[in-house]
Amino acid sequence: MPKRPWSFALMALLMIAVNLGFYYLPFDYTGLSDYAIAGVFALTAIATATIVIPVPYIPVVMHLAQQTSRPIDLILIVVAAGLGSVVGETSGYLVGRAGRGAVADTRMARWVNHQMAHPIRSFVTLFALSAPPNPLFDVAGMAAGAFNVPFWRFASAVFAGRCVRMAGIVLVGLSIAG
Repeated sequence: MPKRPWSFALMALLMIAVNLGFYYLPFDYTGLSDYAIAGVFALTAIATATIVIPVPYIPVVMHLAQQTSRPIDLILIVVAAGLGSVVGETSGYLVGRAGRGAVADTRMARWVNHQMAHPIRSFVTLFALSAPPNPLFDVAGMAAGAFNVPFWRFASAVFAGRCVRMAGIVLVGLSIAG
């Protein structure tokens, strides 16, 4: 049990408040034209690479989806945000890869290593952890690196999961806009 159980709740409320604040900021993304999609890529890369500083990418993705006029742009937003997330999450993977010698030889570590060694189980696990908003994914990315999951499998699972997440964010943004 944490010494300050209210601190987690306070941090969660702060994160929600920051995201709501950014959602209600009146910003017109149409003036950015096609650069807005490149901006979503960069923003999600930065947001998923940082752990300490919260970067509110969800309201930006919602606003951009609401302000787009071409249906193909919605797909481009999802793909750009998914690719940006892969770039950002690579930092955790590389930390795990660099620190793989620090993993203790415990029964749990051997079990995780066994799971990550299996191609389908590792892909499904990484996909399932990357699709929903999940703060535990940083640990999963480090574990994937530490237990030698091939980078292409890590990146493809994260890309697929994050595209599902971003599509959900786009759909929520469109549903509350209209």
